[in-house]
Amino acid sequence: MSERSRKVGRTLVIAAVILVVVLLLLLPPTQDLLRKFLVDPFSPQYPEEVQMEIVRTLTLDANGGEISSYTVDLPRPKSIVGDGAYLQKVDRLTVSPPYTDLTDNGTYETMVWEGEDLQGTFTLTMTIEVTQRIHAWELDEGSVLDKDEVPQYYQDNYLDDQWKIVVNDPAIQALREDIVGNETNVFLIAKAIYDWIDDNVDYYIWTGTDGPLSSLQTYEELKGDCDDQSILFCALARSAGVPAWLQLGAVYSPGSGEIGGHAWVQMFMPTEGGGTNVTIDIVNDKFLVWMPNLFCEYTDNGDADDLFNAYHHVRYSVPLSTPGNRMPIYEEHWEMVSYEESEETVALDMVMAREDL
Repeated sequence: MSERSRKVGRTLVIAAVILVVVLLLLLPPTQDLLRKFLVDPFSPQYPEEVQMEIVRTLTLDANGGEISSYTVDLPRPKSIVGDGAYLQKVDRLTVSPPYTDLTDNGTYETMVWEGEDLQGTFTLTMTIEVTQRIHAWELDEGSVLDKDEVPQYYQDNYLDDQWKIVVNDPAIQALREDIVGNETNVFLIAKAIYDWIDDNVDYYIWTGTDGPLSSLQTYEELKGDCDDQSILFCALARSAGVPAWLQLGAVYSPGSGEIGGHAWVQMFMPTEGGGTNVTIDIVNDKFLVWMPNLFCEYTDNGDADDLFNAYHHVRYSVPLSTPGNRMPIYEEHWEMVSYEESEETVALDMVMAREDL
């Protein structure tokens, strides 16, 4: 064999080896291994699953006076599924005292406690044992369809004004036009609104307000907390013809050990396979990600009165003769009794739902 032939043979072998290596690198298992050993060690790691025991306490104190009648209601937490896998799995729920009524509100159930002639204190304790699992929706403008493909149910319930979600206002409509323009793709509309709020609205906790700000107020102030920013997102999305609604619950910070009330956005993204509800947590910088430190107890059903009640769990009446310094006192408190993370951790860009129901 000539030297030239040997060189050609070696070249072909090298080319074949390179081709095999390239093909192997294109295989998903190989890419997973590369990410695991080359990328993941330098990326933030999150637990795949978290088990929590949460106690929520509500107290209504007559404050030395008398409460003629009162009603306390709370959403009954339930399991939540996304892409065929659980995001939130309620393992056990106990309430004390037992509720007197349970009503179906469409997207959730409401536990109701009623009483009369209260001269002392009414204390309600709810204990929830829940398993949360991290999940990221792998969607983009190529896989998500236009807003006309969103099912009619969502269009009927989540496009109009709703309490603090002011949609039909010239200022909101003009802002939506600046942000979205004539875009019709649901993913691009959601991402544009998310980016604008993230860039332009500061996180700020208002005091002395009865509930959250309206979408118009948050736009005027350009600052607000999780409720305010989520409400503004919903208003802008609805103004663009894309249904979006609130979810309420709590978020836990493992670093500080604190748990507190929280709000975020849920919306439907249509795809060729049908579509799915997704999570957008603006103030925590999570777009299409469900984090395992979230806990959801309420999903907005589109009714304005119902959304108002979700922020006002206690309603009462007192005698007309009650002096100002004897008006009832209402307090609520969240407590994380136990928090256990799974040993398995993942980098956020590798998060996939791996467990079917």
